[in-house]
Amino acid sequence: MKKNYFLTLLLTFCFSAISFGQVIITELADPTNNSGARYVELYVVGPNSVDFTGWELIRYTNTNTTISSNTVDLTSLGTLTAGSYAIIAANETTFNSVYTGVTADINAGTGGPADSNGDDKIGIRDNNSTIIDIFGVPGENSNNANDAQNFEDGRAERVASVAAPAASWNAAEWDTDNDQGFGSGAQSAPGDYDPGTWIGASTSPTISASGSVGSLDYFENNGPSAEGSFNVSGANLTVDITVTAPTNFEVSTTSGSGFGSSVMLAQTGGTVNATTIYVRMVSGLGVNTYNGDVTMSSTGATNQTMAVSGTVSPAVPQFSYTAFLNDMNYVISVGGPSAEQDFTVEGLFLTADLVVTAPANFEVSLTSGSGFAGSVNITPSSGTVATTTVYIRLANGLAAGNYNGDITLSSTGVTNQTIAVNGNAYGAPTNSMVITGVYDGPLSGGTPKGVELFVLTEIPAGDLSLYGVSSVSNGGGSTAGNVEFGFPTNGSPIAAGTFIYVSTESTNFNTFFGMMPDYTTGVVAINGDDSIELYESGQIIDVYGDVNNDFSGEAYDYLDGWAYRNSNTGPEGTTFTSGNWSYSGVNALDGESDNGSATTPFPIGTYQNTTASLRDTTIEGFAAYPNPVNNKRFTITTNSISEKTVKIFNVLGRQVYATKFSSNNKLMDVSSLSMGVYILKVQEGSKIATKKLVVR
Repeated sequence: MKKNYFLTLLLTFCFSAISFGQVIITELADPTNNSGARYVELYVVGPNSVDFTGWELIRYTNTNTTISSNTVDLTSLGTLTAGSYAIIAANETTFNSVYTGVTADINAGTGGPADSNGDDKIGIRDNNSTIIDIFGVPGENSNNANDAQNFEDGRAERVASVAAPAASWNAAEWDTDNDQGFGSGAQSAPGDYDPGTWIGASTSPTISASGSVGSLDYFENNGPSAEGSFNVSGANLTVDITVTAPTNFEVSTTSGSGFGSSVMLAQTGGTVNATTIYVRMVSGLGVNTYNGDVTMSSTGATNQTMAVSGTVSPAVPQFSYTAFLNDMNYVISVGGPSAEQDFTVEGLFLTADLVVTAPANFEVSLTSGSGFAGSVNITPSSGTVATTTVYIRLANGLAAGNYNGDITLSSTGVTNQTIAVNGNAYGAPTNSMVITGVYDGPLSGGTPKGVELFVLTEIPAGDLSLYGVSSVSNGGGSTAGNVEFGFPTNGSPIAAGTFIYVSTESTNFNTFFGMMPDYTTGVVAINGDDSIELYESGQIIDVYGDVNNDFSGEAYDYLDGWAYRNSNTGPEGTTFTSGNWSYSGVNALDGESDNGSATTPFPIGTYQNTTASLRDTTIEGFAAYPNPVNNKRFTITTNSISEKTVKIFNVLGRQVYATKFSSNNKLMDVSSLSMGVYILKVQEGSKIATKKLVVR
């Protein structure tokens, strides 16, 4: 199924906002013999204010790679302007008494990020839990006094050149050199520390621009383009900021109006708070690609630029569609047409009708429930077809079979587009298959889970795809035509008497039953209170369990156990007859490792049906003698030298013998079998013969 996105007249661009206020850690302190005076200093680099709501100071303790649960909530700092400091102290009383005249902003208490002994890694994360800035590398051992990450009994201070935070630690950004009065063991008195002061704080005029503008676009004669936007701010300014658009573009501080070649951003007290600048391509441009730089300037500040680009596309006829179509089916005995489905179409600059044509055996309409025909015409208004819903269905009166084709979309001057459709007209079911077992295994993950099915009459080549299964969880009601797992097409006929195994997976199925399943699907991930429905030609032909009951307290609850159909019963359509089944009881398989050694084994492959058995002996010349078997030897004969597969099962359904041969007779040695009754199964091509075998 296809999905096309329509080329709108004016493309709308979305721009992700980023955090413009930037915060860095500027000092970490662990004064010798005065742990109460430990602190972390933060500085708002700017150019904007920062709202600390939801922000946290974090710590990676020692060599840990996970953040300590003891974080410091920075919400109480409120909003700080560019150039502001914040002090987070381990003990505000001690801090205030040691650093006279400096008051901590947060009294964080002991045991947290502000109470580091110099070999921890300290960071800041915002209200999205994104780490903004960090000191040290989480997981690294920094106990060595000469390690740049170690400030035990000393301090670490950010160098003056740092202008932005970094989520990855860079030792070059920090001064931890003992010879310069920093680092491990460097300080003997708290008076050498300088909370609330950083050598990197700048007073020079600065302009900052953040964000980006994607490619702008419009169709010829349909300008201007949609707007892009970015943010501009400034600090320590002496004059206003001038924002100038490049040729073919225009700017404004107001979305939708006020656009011109330039705008002025007034500074107040040297500051321009973050201001959104809108930019677009001007009207009247020819088909081409355009680009340039928006320039931001102010006396004494380094100019900043924002790259912009755009394209003017030719206004040529075009259309598109959005379609998610499932199969359209109906049962002939119930009557068609199928239930309708829908998709949408739209177009621009069209000079003629947009024509939607259904393939043979399907029909379309612009009205739900009526007006269906082989094609519909949609007339554009001023060249435009607004988003229009088109309904489609499989036509009534079809013979049983599969139908498919392509819906065609066409209009003058536009390349045709197609949408694939598929549907089925289902004939009467043959009831050639029946559910014979359900199981909820004891291995890891409650596996194996699944169903056993039995072929009552031969399924011709290609017809297996008419069958499928669905599960109903916890009495949730019938899936009513929603086939969750459909079998693939079979290349050869499937003989009567064949068992088909469908499981959630193959590994634990093989471990538990000693063979591989025929098919795997998550649809049969059933628990003891789930039903299974078997479909043929879109109709339910058999069911296990009451689909409207969660089985709680019922005899047919097979949680961690199984249920098995009694021979010569079923299929029963949508009716479930509890008396036609045998049950292991709840938890019967708990603790078991394989079916063969289980106390209450699943009776795999033991279902028999009189109608099916008439077709079992279809191998020409098949015989097995003597039977009963004496001296643990017997002979199998047929009229063909084709390869034959021989399997023997005990009465519990466990395979106990298997071999192959390619001749018309073979002496079988079953000395490994104990005396008892077994089931012999011989397969020659698509033909199968089964027979009770008695070993004496």
